[in-house]
Amino acid sequence: MEKKRILVLTDTMPWGHRSIAKAIYNYLKLNEKNNNLEIHYAEIKAETGVGNDVYTFLCRYMPLSHRIFHKLAATRISVEIMQELSKKNVPKLEKEIRKIKPDLIISCYFLHSWALVDCKKKMGKSFKLWTVVTDPWSINPISFIKGCDLHIVYDDVSEKMTRKYGIKKEKILKTGWWVRNEMYLEHNKEESRKKMGICDNRPVIFVGGGSLGTNSLVSLLPSLLFIKKKVAFIINTGTDKLAYKMVERYVKILSKLNKDKIVYIKNMGWIDNMAEVLGAADIVFGKAGPNFLFDSIACQKPFVAITHIGGQEDGNIDLIKKKELGWIRERSNNLINFLHKYLSNPKYFENKFKETIKKEALNNQKSLGIILKKVKEELI
Repeated sequence: MEKKRILVLTDTMPWGHRSIAKAIYNYLKLNEKNNNLEIHYAEIKAETGVGNDVYTFLCRYMPLSHRIFHKLAATRISVEIMQELSKKNVPKLEKEIRKIKPDLIISCYFLHSWALVDCKKKMGKSFKLWTVVTDPWSINPISFIKGCDLHIVYDDVSEKMTRKYGIKKEKILKTGWWVRNEMYLEHNKEESRKKMGICDNRPVIFVGGGSLGTNSLVSLLPSLLFIKKKVAFIINTGTDKLAYKMVERYVKILSKLNKDKIVYIKNMGWIDNMAEVLGAADIVFGKAGPNFLFDSIACQKPFVAITHIGGQEDGNIDLIKKKELGWIRERSNNLINFLHKYLSNPKYFENKFKETIKKEALNNQKSLGIILKKVKEELI
């Protein structure tokens, strides 16, 4: 029997869409031989004008102001504009389709999903088109595309929203979140810490702003000068070079004040081995983006939300609270107070949500298997 070809598709930007696409691709690739499949992966740059630059700026420096743009994107005229904008990407997508000749395309970027609907009409192709809805509880209507054969969503809340916007139940697949398999692997904490220069049993806090970084580090860094208990910070600034330089300045200040033995900082930009690095931490402070949040949960680390993107990630704040995955400490004084309370009794905070975090991690670990099962039902 001829192998069925699957193309997992995303954009080239270093955000959550790409992480999700790689999680799905790697899992299907691992299982392709046993299921008579041929799995392909492609990152195709989406033409968005200045859209990506504006989005990056807002995420880093004005995250809550994004709520306005999120509301505007939900209007009918914005959806129509997105549809028109997506057509610019049709030629590049058509080229990839002709090369691979897929039976199924799993699109992890909404703008490509819109364009692929046009591709199907224009090319008269019979490939199935699945789109991944890449926000859990704050889903914008532009993610719902009636020309798709299937919408892959996170949970009951996501499913309810998808149906509200006119997608039929039989065109929705509820799976859990799509986390790369390596995030679930257990790492030797002691060895991971030694690699980062942490050679004692002090608490280790991972601070991250997601792939794009966050300006919220500004509210945290000054407080490090006044800490009296031993602690280590692993700081991940993503692609934000300005934030990386700012952290380096604080490392030098701590050294000059002879506080670098009390407050140890491992300053990291982009991280490829995220599972190992998170494995060295006891708790995570970060921007409440869904992929960073669920990566942390897969590693079974409690999460402290220090900022989020307005509108787009509002639902993530509710999710953390309702599923008891951690704390919300977005105001500077609340964050600093929480930091001192944590350092006074680390084990209490590390264990408080241990069971609910484990439950969420186990649920999400099933997500990729559910997608494979659906692939087998539809194609094999």
